[in-house]
Amino acid sequence: MARPKESHGLAFLPRELFWMILGYLEPNELVRCRRVSRAWNEAFSNPAILLALLRKHFPWTKEVKTLSQETSPEEQEQGRRLFDQVASRYDYLKRGKPRSIQKYRLCDDFGGSGDREWYQVQPWESHASHMRRFIDRQFSEALWTFEDGLLVYPSADHQFLVLMDLETDRQFMVPFIIRGKIVRRVRLQKSLLVVEWAEPKAFHWLNDSDGVHRHFASSFDVTRGEDQGWNIVPRNEWKIMFLGHPLSERDRFFSSHSNTHYVIYIWQPNRSLYTADEDAPIESLFVWDISKPSSYRPSLDPTGRLRDDSPDSPSIVARFGFRDLEFFDIRQRGCPSIQRLEITVDSQAVEITENVCIWPEDEAPEPFGFPRPITTSIPLVGNGPHRRRDFDGILPPYRGNCSMLAESMRLDGCIMTDPWFGVIAHVAILEPDLGFCLHFDPWTWVQDQTIYLTIQTPRSSVTCDNWDFVGRGKLAGSEKYLVGENCNRELVIYRFDR
Repeated sequence: MARPKESHGLAFLPRELFWMILGYLEPNELVRCRRVSRAWNEAFSNPAILLALLRKHFPWTKEVKTLSQETSPEEQEQGRRLFDQVASRYDYLKRGKPRSIQKYRLCDDFGGSGDREWYQVQPWESHASHMRRFIDRQFSEALWTFEDGLLVYPSADHQFLVLMDLETDRQFMVPFIIRGKIVRRVRLQKSLLVVEWAEPKAFHWLNDSDGVHRHFASSFDVTRGEDQGWNIVPRNEWKIMFLGHPLSERDRFFSSHSNTHYVIYIWQPNRSLYTADEDAPIESLFVWDISKPSSYRPSLDPTGRLRDDSPDSPSIVARFGFRDLEFFDIRQRGCPSIQRLEITVDSQAVEITENVCIWPEDEAPEPFGFPRPITTSIPLVGNGPHRRRDFDGILPPYRGNCSMLAESMRLDGCIMTDPWFGVIAHVAILEPDLGFCLHFDPWTWVQDQTIYLTIQTPRSSVTCDNWDFVGRGKLAGSEKYLVGENCNRELVIYRFDR
């Protein structure tokens, strides 16, 4: 016997009663209600209702912020699509499951010719942010980089650096020839892509085992093109170290850049037979002005004779030796503590943030200590005083996975609730108060180093074990997608939007 028509009367209730019922339903439940009948499908697809619920449940999202105060006819027509997109995205985030997974193969260390083409700078073995200064688990630095929806990675399918727009999935070749080079680091920052690389052959030898290779940096402006495309235009190239750098596991350099300046910190063991001291490595800091485009390529001019014809080529604007670093109290010595290296927005200073694990005095012992990050600002112009101040936030312990770009965790616990010492990588999207955290179990990770992924939104939090992002221990992304690398040399993208 057919059910009477009155069984679907919910859709025909007075507006006030209908809104009271809607208040008890989650966004994903509202979508499921459309399956009951045609009347319910029409009632729960009403754009006027859905746009109001969208503003109520997801006020922090970009979709809501772009809505006008008085809904236009165009927005009314798109009301159901907007609500379904946002509700679906946050339903997957709430469950900690991606809607789809994309994987891209990354280049091997050695190219098709058998020559090494990718050799990232090696991480430190010890760091002051760890208990007993011993790093519990190291992650090699990733050779891919992300900024504002743009992902640059070494594609195994193309054997080139590829820039991918994650909104459209369109890919663009970076005009950088890999053959005949060894890429050490790739970083996209401030709409400027910087590739640090070395020559494969040493141009002189320090001893029987260590040869010095000339190192360079090439920069590319990344700008929006036509038809949702991107233009990647070479800007300039510079030699980042005067004498070069050995390709070894002991010699390290870390860098950062803005759109106009580049800073590099160099840390090398002392190889002298007479003054060798494990606690007195050779340290220096250099800042370059890279603001002007230049056609001069120092890698093609070993003698430097053509440099005079290129006044706009990058130049050093500040240099600090180990005595200067000692004066500023930022010399790292044998137990480094540096975790962030930045150039200020006005390009007037370099900021170095150090993180030290300390133990409280006259209090109950804390098994993993407390973090104490301090930022030191060094002026680039003149001889002004340097400034030391407490860092606003908490840095996770150094594990080598993100070079000198460690991201701060929130102090109030709105995004990261796990103890600081178990965090491997952290991504915070502050405007919607959303975060992704790759971490160990906060209480058993010393014995069991299973890695977990925590996804926290303004209204939900979920934690699950994860094997897709343990290759480099690095995360990047937004509320729509999360990017990492697995142990099979694959770039993994969790999509929550489609």
